[in-house]
Amino acid sequence: MQKKKWMQTALTVSFVSAIVLAGCGGGGEKGNTASPAAGDSSSPQAAKSSAKFTIEMLKEGGSSSIPADNFVKKQIDSKLNVDFKLNLIANGPDMDNKLNVLAASNNLPDLMEIKNKALYQQLAKNGLLLDLDSYMGQLSGVKKLIGDDGFTKAKVNGKTYGFSRTPSFVPYSYWIRKDWLDKLGMKMPTTMDELYETAKAFAEKDPDGNGKKDTFGLVGDFATVMSPLYGYYGVGLPGAFYNKGDKMINSLYDPDMKKALETISKFVSTPGVFEPEFSSAKVTTAQDKAFKGQAGIFFDQWASIMKDDQVKTWKTANQNADWVVLPPLQGAQAVRTANIGPNGYIAIPKSLEKDKDKLNRIFELLNYVSEGEGLNLVQYGVQDVHYKLDGGKVKLTEKASEANYTWLYQITGRPEMEYLSTKFPNQARYIQETAKFPEIKNYGPNVDTPDGYNAADVNRYVQEELLKFYVGKMPTADYDKFLNTLETKFNYKKLLEQGDKQLKELGYAK
Repeated sequence: MQKKKWMQTALTVSFVSAIVLAGCGGGGEKGNTASPAAGDSSSPQAAKSSAKFTIEMLKEGGSSSIPADNFVKKQIDSKLNVDFKLNLIANGPDMDNKLNVLAASNNLPDLMEIKNKALYQQLAKNGLLLDLDSYMGQLSGVKKLIGDDGFTKAKVNGKTYGFSRTPSFVPYSYWIRKDWLDKLGMKMPTTMDELYETAKAFAEKDPDGNGKKDTFGLVGDFATVMSPLYGYYGVGLPGAFYNKGDKMINSLYDPDMKKALETISKFVSTPGVFEPEFSSAKVTTAQDKAFKGQAGIFFDQWASIMKDDQVKTWKTANQNADWVVLPPLQGAQAVRTANIGPNGYIAIPKSLEKDKDKLNRIFELLNYVSEGEGLNLVQYGVQDVHYKLDGGKVKLTEKASEANYTWLYQITGRPEMEYLSTKFPNQARYIQETAKFPEIKNYGPNVDTPDGYNAADVNRYVQEELLKFYVGKMPTADYDKFLNTLETKFNYKKLLEQGDKQLKELGYAK
């Protein structure tokens, strides 16, 4: 019956193509098939099985970067007495289709990374994923790394069918050409008015000295470049859910939204302050324009501008370029909106609850890569080969580059700040500096799309209407009319109600 039920519902998540994935037989390998006694799964284990288990995992990634001499697999296999096989696939339709096919045949892999939230929820609701609530005592290492929140984000109907890896750290901020400031005899802007005047001067006063009016102020991905302008007033990017004062609100209903829109309109309406094609800008084109010397202020993260290869790119284009972090403006409540949501899901098939010994070995694997020696292995490589410990602190060796593929084995995640500062010592100061900037935590990614709500239509309408406010085609006096249409024509209140309900259930809202 379970198989039939899945076949009937899988098409609601993703097209099920006629693909056979060889080798991913997670639930198919048989070991001890005795079911654990109720409540016994977190009690002290009996004699540990000496059997060697094959553990297969379907995960996002590309195998081309894994060397033939895979020292990570060798150490994991030797340490845990397993044959750990990663089946890597690019995220997107291919991954979803493979999971659908495997689910339809009740043959899910032993471990799986599921990036599609709807697919994860469908697998859970159809009884194909293991409920981890009674196994928490055997996941202490994982819990130590990801915290309670990592499990909370993965709940479906109040039950824990997986967990979310530690979140990625993306400290976006404005970066500015200090050499242009020096050329124009200007100081680093510290207020919103000074930021506006600086961006305007970059467009009008020939900061590159070529005698042409071919530069402008601000560039960045259109979806995020306004973040510091919104954040100055404590407003999240459009559609964000966040705590303000003592309650959870949606940014479109933030009482300070109109102030933010008026400031943005001032910037956008002044020729040259934003690049002419700002409304269709993507991060790659914005970066290209910034590096070519067409703009003086760029919104992005440290990795896009300060990694060694990136520095070489913009220094090659202009050896005098000097990109530096623009500190938060005086009075700014935030410089970015940070998404606080699931970073994909790691799950185990329900079929494995009948194989207690193998299930225990999977828990050992998850704990191993979450702390101590195992966590260091999947971050930095082999101790005394790729890194050394100096007073408990990791120091990379000249062979560290051999471990560039180990991130594929970071199944449960990593302590992001420590990892980034260690792996990128030349950029550590930028990472640590921008990490401290104030941000608005957007819990919106945890909110499911309610029935009868078309997210694509809503997002398109919101973007089109806000652009009218940006360019001055619509006054902020008409903002309430915009909200009214959003509610009456696009059912936006359904999303608000869903957000209020779910975020309270998850403990993010009061």
